[in-house]
Amino acid sequence: MKQIPLPSVIHAALRLTALNPIAIRLVGAASRRQRDFFIRTGFVTLLSANLLLGLFGVLASGRISLRDLAAGSAQIFTFLANVELLLICLLTPIFMAGAISKEAKPQTWDIVLTTPLSALQIVLGNLLGRLFFIATLLLSALPLMAITQFFGGVRGETILLTQLIAFCLALLIGTLAIATSVTRTAGRKAVITFFVLTVCYLAITWTADQALRLPISAGSQNSWTTLLTPFNPLLVLETLLSPTSYVISDASTLAWPLSFAITNPIAAWCWITLILSLITLIWASLQVRKLGDRSKQRSLLRRTTVVQKPKLVSGNPIAWRERVTRHRNVSSLYGRWGFVGLGMLVMIVTTTLFATNYWNADIYRSVIGGVIGTEIIIVTLAAIYVSASSITKEREDGSLDLLLTTAMTPRMYLGGKVRGIVIHLLPMTATPCVSMFIVGIVALASGEQAYVSDIPIGMQGGDMNIPLALWAPALMLPFVLIPFLSFCVTLGLQWSLRSKGSIRAVTSTLMMMLVISFGFGICLTPAGSMGVGGAFIASLTPIPYLNAVISPADILPSLIREGVTHTSIALAVSAPIVGGIWILASWGLLRSVASSFVMTVRRLAGTN
Repeated sequence: MKQIPLPSVIHAALRLTALNPIAIRLVGAASRRQRDFFIRTGFVTLLSANLLLGLFGVLASGRISLRDLAAGSAQIFTFLANVELLLICLLTPIFMAGAISKEAKPQTWDIVLTTPLSALQIVLGNLLGRLFFIATLLLSALPLMAITQFFGGVRGETILLTQLIAFCLALLIGTLAIATSVTRTAGRKAVITFFVLTVCYLAITWTADQALRLPISAGSQNSWTTLLTPFNPLLVLETLLSPTSYVISDASTLAWPLSFAITNPIAAWCWITLILSLITLIWASLQVRKLGDRSKQRSLLRRTTVVQKPKLVSGNPIAWRERVTRHRNVSSLYGRWGFVGLGMLVMIVTTTLFATNYWNADIYRSVIGGVIGTEIIIVTLAAIYVSASSITKEREDGSLDLLLTTAMTPRMYLGGKVRGIVIHLLPMTATPCVSMFIVGIVALASGEQAYVSDIPIGMQGGDMNIPLALWAPALMLPFVLIPFLSFCVTLGLQWSLRSKGSIRAVTSTLMMMLVISFGFGICLTPAGSMGVGGAFIASLTPIPYLNAVISPADILPSLIREGVTHTSIALAVSAPIVGGIWILASWGLLRSVASSFVMTVRRLAGTN
C-alpha cells in the first residue's frame, strides 16, 4: 500500500506541539513524580470537598423549592469557580518554576543547545509540557462543575466559559514564567516572584475597579463594568457569574479596542491573554540561545568582586548573619522598603479620600480590606520563601558543611535562623499592622461617618450601627500576624532542611500552609453561629481575622447581634490567645526539627 506523505506544514506544526521531544519528556517524567501526583489529587479533593459541603449546606437549610435549590446551586458554582481560579494562579507558577532554569541546574543546558531543536521548539516544549498538567486539572474539574446543573441555576455555556477564563490565565502566567526563566540562570526566585506579582496585580486592579465602579441608577447596589474589567480574570468571572449586579455596558463612546473591551470583557480577556502570550513566546525564542553567554559573563563578573571589610558579630551568629549579611543585596533592600513605602502611601491616599468625604465608609472599607489583605499575603509568601530557601542555599553553596564543623548546636543554629528571618521581615510585617492601626483610629474618631450599610441577619436597618472596622481588634492584629509568620518560618525551615532544592522546599511549605489555612477556613463557615467560639476560630489565621474585624456582620452574624462592643471584646481577647498557640506550635516544631537535624543533614550530605 502506497504511503501518503504528510504535508510539511502539518509535520512542522506537530514537531512544535504534539511531537515536541521536550514536551514528551516533561509529560512522561512528571507523570511519575509523586509531588505532581499529590498536587493533582489535592486539587480535585479540594474542589470536591467544597462541592460536598455546599450541597450539604443547601439541603440542610430546609429550602426544598426548585427556585431555592437553583439559587443555592448557583452560589456553590460561583464559589467553586473562584476557588478554581485562585488555585490556577497558585499552581501554574509551581509547575512553571523549573521551566528552563531546571535544565541548567544539572549542566544539561549546553547539551540542549547542541541538538537540532530550534529555539521555538525549546520554548514551546517547556511551555506545553508543563501547561499540559494545568489543562488536565481543568478537565478533571469539569465533571465537578457539571454536578451543579442537577439543581438548575447553572448553564452549560457558563461552565465552559469559566474553564476557558482559567485556561487563558494559566497560559499567560506560563508564557511569562518561560520568558523570565530565559533571562536568568537561577530559578529559585521564580516561584515567589510570580506569586507576589500575581497577587499584587490582581489586588491592585480589583481595588481600582471597586473605586471606579458607577451604579446603574441612583441608589442602586448594582454597578457597570469599568475599563479594568477585561484585564482581571476575577472581574471577568464576576461579569459571567453575577450579570445582574455587575452589568456589562451595551455600548461605549470610546475608540474601537477600548469599546470592544468594555462591551465584551470575556472575549477581550481571551484575546488579550492570547496576544500577550504569543508576543512573549516570540521574544523568548529570540532570547533563548543567549542564556549560556550571559551565564559565562556573570561568572567572569563574579571573579572581580571586591573583598569587603570584616564586620563585628553580635549575639547569635546565625541570627546576625541572616539579619545583616544574607539579605543585603539591592533587590532585597528595594523590595522591603519599597513595599513599606508603597503600603504607607496607599493608606495615606485612601484615608485622605475618606476624610474629605470623597469616599463613603463602604468604599473605604472595601478598598483598605483588599489592600491590607494583599499585604498580609505578600508578607506570608516572603516569609515562606526566605525560610524555605535558607538551608537549601547553604547546602547548595557548601557553607552548611563549614557551619557543621563549628561548635554550634542544632538548636542554636535553627533558633538563630528563626530570629534572624523574623527580624529581617519586621519592616514588611509592620506595614499591615500600622495600616490596621490607622483604620482603627479612623473608625474610632470618625463617629457616624464611619458607619457602614451592613445589616445583621435578623435585624432591620437602623437597629444597629456597625463601624467600618472594630477599632480594638484592629489594634490587636500584630498578636495574630507575627506568631503566624513565625510558624510559617519554622515550617519553612523544616522543609528546607528535608529538601534537596529550594523550589521543592518552597512549594512543599506553601502547600502545607494552604492545607492548614483551608482547614481553618472550613471551620469558619459553621463558626458564624457559635458566638464567642466563632471569634476564636476567626482569629486563628490573619485573613479571616481581618475579615472579622472589618465585616463582622458577614463573618460573625450571631455574635454581632449581641452588640458591637461584645464582638470587639471577643476578638480582642481571642487574638493574644491564638498568638500564644502559634508560638507554642512553632516552639514544638522547632524542637522536633532540632532533634532530627543531624540525621537529616547526614542523609542529604553531598546532594545539591
